[in-house]
Amino acid sequence: MKALKFTRSDRVAPFTAITWPSPGEWLTVDEAPALCRRGVHGIRATVLPTWIAEELWRIELDGVEEIAHGIVVGSRGRLLSLVEEWNDETAREFSLACAHHVRHLEAESARAGDYAADAARSAPSATAGASAALVGYMAAHAAEADSPGGFAREREWQAAWLTDRLGLTAGAELA
Repeated sequence: MKALKFTRSDRVAPFTAITWPSPGEWLTVDEAPALCRRGVHGIRATVLPTWIAEELWRIELDGVEEIAHGIVVGSRGRLLSLVEEWNDETAREFSLACAHHVRHLEAESARAGDYAADAARSAPSATAGASAALVGYMAAHAAEADSPGGFAREREWQAAWLTDRLGLTAGAELA
């Protein structure tokens, strides 16, 4: 199964700190995969905003046993290619788009406005990694403060923006 994977610089997994092998070489786990516990994890394009890090890779997973909330887990995986379109410039574009998307909320309620203003202040200096992830998170919270379910709707909008801007297509990436 093909999927996507955000890593820190130099192919380092954000949570486990495992360095992925060079593209084309398999990373294998001996124990049975378990969501968020062990195994080789990948994501679907629909959850890209939640997992933002410095590098975005197209990956292939083998032995996929579990799929939940846009996360896929296999017994082994390999990096196929770096998504070159994801970089500091694109992360800044994403952050500015997120801030712009919720800017109207600044005038609608104090709580939503605070989150929207925080996103607007942080967006111009965002880079690929934690700062871009944080701006998306603040924008989603602004949307939720404005109306119940707004967080999920904002994340869907963000995922669609990233998918489009990065030239990803859900069907092709996950065939």
